[in-house]
Amino acid sequence: MLSGKRILIAGANGGIGYAISNLLVKHNAKVILFYHKNRQNIDRIIKDHPDKVQKIEICQVDLTNEKELEHVLSSIVNINSIDIFIHLPTYPTQHKDIMKMDWLDFQRHIELQSKAFFQITKFVVPYMKKQKMGKIISILTSYVVDRPPSGISDYVVSKYSLLGLSKCMATELGKFGIRVNSISPSIVNTSLIDKLPTKFKEITSSQIPLENRFAEPIEIAGVALFLCTEYANYITGENILVTGGHSMH
Repeated sequence: MLSGKRILIAGANGGIGYAISNLLVKHNAKVILFYHKNRQNIDRIIKDHPDKVQKIEICQVDLTNEKELEHVLSSIVNINSIDIFIHLPTYPTQHKDIMKMDWLDFQRHIELQSKAFFQITKFVVPYMKKQKMGKIISILTSYVVDRPPSGISDYVVSKYSLLGLSKCMATELGKFGIRVNSISPSIVNTSLIDKLPTKFKEITSSQIPLENRFAEPIEIAGVALFLCTEYANYITGENILVTGGHSMH
């Protein structure tokens, strides 16, 4: 389904990142996987697909280090163009009252979410323009369309900034055949929720219409796969909710 497509995935080692990367490899994509410190999930992909190792490129990079990121991107695009870019890195949430935060708390998240996203697109978009086709996908959160919870305003604000950037890009890049979309999951069963209170998870899951459960990473990956295919070629500027009905447009 994705044979010949070269896909850059930033934040590939996380729970959702692993699910997306693994699914795209299964569908014969050539992937470039960005990770920062941990790569155990990336190693799982290699172990699970020994016959497709030649289609997997791995890069360790600090997305908030502008010069380092620029150096890595230069080497990647010099080899070949990027057909699809998927952005989903995130920091663990710290749960702090908004009035106890400093602007640096917000800036830290915004630099990872929006600044790194913008910097990467600056490299890949010129090549997408030349081939008159490209897809850019950002992973957000359902909190950008719903009432945000207390204590994670730095995370929520950064996701709002990425949503705005994605919509502006969709407007301006559509004439070049470049589609820009977002996916907004509600709570997903990954290691990021391990520290959440059990009672909170029980109450929240009970409010989800679809089977009273959280999403699994593969269910987010399936939406990303769809957006990568030709079946989604007339979709751009959208933020697709994957919430089991917890949030609805």
